[in-house]
Amino acid sequence: MEENIPFRLETALERKIAADPEWLAGIEWGKPRAGHMEGPVKFHIADVLANIDAQHPEPEERRVLRLIALLHDTFKYQVDEHRPRIHSNHHAYRARCFAQRYISDPILLDLIELHDEAYNSWRLGAIKGDWRHAQERVDLLLARIGPALPLYIRFFLADSGTDSKDPAPVRWFLDYVRKKGFPLPPIPSRYKLPKEG
Repeated sequence: MEENIPFRLETALERKIAADPEWLAGIEWGKPRAGHMEGPVKFHIADVLANIDAQHPEPEERRVLRLIALLHDTFKYQVDEHRPRIHSNHHAYRARCFAQRYISDPILLDLIELHDEAYNSWRLGAIKGDWRHAQERVDLLLARIGPALPLYIRFFLADSGTDSKDPAPVRWFLDYVRKKGFPLPPIPSRYKLPKEG
């Protein structure tokens, strides 16, 4: 099993998750496409794990970030492409439902479910021109994740830091969060933000 996975599983929990047939099916899903030129989900997970390590998080943060990485996009294969990708037909919701078999921490489950929320908020502004609604959506995200915001940002940076992803959503989100008065972790140079004031 592990010989087909392009990254190392480190803990008993990671190995337990990776032995689940639903997870194994999910990591094989995907062809090269916009934002995911790497193809199958397993290669995206490998990229995200490398990006997490490049941030040098504390061991407990790293453990949590790795779990989010292993689960966040793995259930895209269960989404019905002929229906709106919302609620129970959204990959992040399905990832949370799967994660609940192995994880009981509600904050970690929220981070899995909400991992694309900053990006989805940006799309409201960039694609639909509704920046007011985009900001309201981020405000709801900030209220829901509360003190887990630094962890959310770290994962968003790791998930978005792959070569085929546009840095614009990250710049917009970080700039908005900074203007709301929240501190930011060290930011990679590709996301250089405008100077404050």
